[in-house]
Amino acid sequence: MLWRVVDATQQGSRPKTRFSIGRGMNVVYFPRQCDEKSVFEFCSEVESHAGRDVVVIDFSAMGRIEPFTMVYVANRIRDFNRNNRETTVRCRGFQDKDYAANMAFFRAFGLKHGRAPSEVEGNDRFVPFTILRTRTIVDEASKEWEVPQEIIERRAEHLAMVLSRNESENLLDALTFSIREIMRNVVEHSKSRAIEYCAQYWPSYHRVEIAILDNGIGLRKSLSSNPYIEVECDSDAIQQALMPAISSKNYAGARINTNDPWHNSGFGLYMSSRICRLGGNFLICSGDHAIRLDENGKEHIALGHHCPGTAVRMVLKTSKLISLNDMLQQFRSEGYEVARQIKGVGFYAASAASQMLSRDFR
Repeated sequence: MLWRVVDATQQGSRPKTRFSIGRGMNVVYFPRQCDEKSVFEFCSEVESHAGRDVVVIDFSAMGRIEPFTMVYVANRIRDFNRNNRETTVRCRGFQDKDYAANMAFFRAFGLKHGRAPSEVEGNDRFVPFTILRTRTIVDEASKEWEVPQEIIERRAEHLAMVLSRNESENLLDALTFSIREIMRNVVEHSKSRAIEYCAQYWPSYHRVEIAILDNGIGLRKSLSSNPYIEVECDSDAIQQALMPAISSKNYAGARINTNDPWHNSGFGLYMSSRICRLGGNFLICSGDHAIRLDENGKEHIALGHHCPGTAVRMVLKTSKLISLNDMLQQFRSEGYEVARQIKGVGFYAASAASQMLSRDFR
């Protein structure tokens, strides 16, 4: 692939791809505040310039940038570059953005500045932009004579330990569970070739943010394999996916081995979102829509562009976390009551994996 993301300020060697400067060049300014709506508007503006000779992305105003913004924006710029081979993407104003460079944000979309994705595992309570191939998980599981979910569990626990530095067992368990359940969804449902993720823990704010994204088939197409689910739009698909016992593989008549602790019961997203709503928030994007959940309720967000696959941001308020088993027992009971009212659900008890950590059901 020929990358055309270049430094707009470079004075030495010129980029190999020729382009004209003038009427075909457009400048898109990265937002100062990286709230989700500003980020989505920025991505939509970049995509609106498809077909131009040159698109200049100006990062001069970029202030505090967080994991979801880095994962989501890098993915969108990278896809824009792949899908618009006639357009050169130039960048300026990024040279002093040390945190973003250290988190591998710039190299994640092709700009040669800062660390590369997956270059380091993370320390000091952060996990930089990482790209994990799903094939790597499958191959590792085969080598160890295990199921892929066991590999995901260990990787999730490792990431949780990096973030929490063993600050509290409640935090470690909640992080492990939440990261594992989202990664499981990517491997089991998305058909994506990779999982992209990034995370940061701010102890002084009692706040953790984890961003996980895939380039798979998306929630709408995934749920279409369930004959009892009708989804007319991406908004419907996201809302269905957040319901307990709703899954592309869990429905009346489906063959499910309920003795398998990893069987897919459709409780993973529901449980993870409930944990995040304890003072934090949960954001999920797929297709042209996003839904944000917090303790005050639900917000629908129109993206203004298409998000292939699924992107998730989990924000946990660490001061609100109690024993994971206590939390999940409550959420599971409430989820069962909701699931019993849903027609067509092949209602099985939530899998052991969706109720606890794997060490608790071995």
